[in-house]
Amino acid sequence: MNKQKTIHTLYKRLLNLYPKNFKEQLGESMLQTFSDLYQERQSKERWPAFVPWIFFETALGIIMEHVRLMIEGDTMKNSRFAALVSSILLAVAFIVAPWLYLVGNFRDAIGPFAYTIADFLYGPVWAASLVSVVFILRERIGEQAPRRMSLALLAAVLAAGTMIIIACIRSANRQYHLLHPDLHLEESSTVLIVWGTLVAGLTGAGWHFLGWAFTLIGSAGWTSRYIPRPLSILYFAAGITSLSLFVYLQPAHEGMASMLSVIVIIWQGILLWKAEPEEKQSPANQLDQA
Repeated sequence: MNKQKTIHTLYKRLLNLYPKNFKEQLGESMLQTFSDLYQERQSKERWPAFVPWIFFETALGIIMEHVRLMIEGDTMKNSRFAALVSSILLAVAFIVAPWLYLVGNFRDAIGPFAYTIADFLYGPVWAASLVSVVFILRERIGEQAPRRMSLALLAAVLAAGTMIIIACIRSANRQYHLLHPDLHLEESSTVLIVWGTLVAGLTGAGWHFLGWAFTLIGSAGWTSRYIPRPLSILYFAAGITSLSLFVYLQPAHEGMASMLSVIVIIWQGILLWKAEPEEKQSPANQLDQA
């Protein structure tokens, strides 16, 4: 009887090593199951063989449960870090890529390489960073404005896909020029008109989708108050006033749209980085207080 009590006490202490929430939910039932099994098998053998295995299995479960909680905590930290990094990369892509396109010289020794870097920034980096930021925002405020944030994510994905297509077209066109210098394609007005029209049209489409994404985020942030009011206004400005929605009609406004987009993205990234995990569940302490 003393042996049974000792084993029961040891197992109960082992269960106390589980995280608090897990212990409160399943601790009693696990202890009762262990006691029932012990009573059932003690009558058949002097030392139930299942006891060491149950202790080992329970100890392993305790370790795995703590690891799971650590991973979940790290995931939240990683999402904040990803938001900050994505915002910085997106701002860099907005600034550096157009500058490289502007000052690059195809005939220089490093000209093709500089253009390749610009394509990479304005294509995959721009796309992945934008989708990451909007996805994290959707996780933050999606419960308050699920439809608008889902549409904003869809618009961001469309903008990202369009910019990747543009980067692929630029890169393919450049490689074809390099592989066939004898054709002198850069001197063909037809090729230049077709290529310029295609790239300009797709760029306008990408900005159009980006404008819708910003406008929807600004609307969701304003009504949910999960985004500071000034930042929500800037989202509207980047989406509408700066003519992100209509860059395909007036390409000259792309510079203004880029400038406002950089301000919005950097501000949003900083706020997401500063936001605490519990703020997702507490509207009174949301990002507008960061």
